Amino acid sequence: MLVFTRKRGESLIIGNEIEVTFLAVGSGSVRVGISAPRHISVHRKEVYESIKRENVAASMSQIPPPDVLKKLLG
Repeated sequence: MLVFTRKRGESLIIGNEIEVTFLAVGSGSVRVGISAPRHISVHRKEVYESIKRENVAASMSQIPPPDVLKKLLG
């Protein structure tokens, strides 16, 4: 993990396309702004993990039982 110290209004650049700006620093929280191209998804980690779980569950629900699969394949 790379650790930075930034003040309010300062930014980080990730790659050539993502800018992270520190907007406010309060007691126990930091307000962050992220500028990224539309083709790059930006999520809070808990939202990302939820999306990942839902995608796995959806992909598992599409797999037919082995006997049905054998019938379909002939």
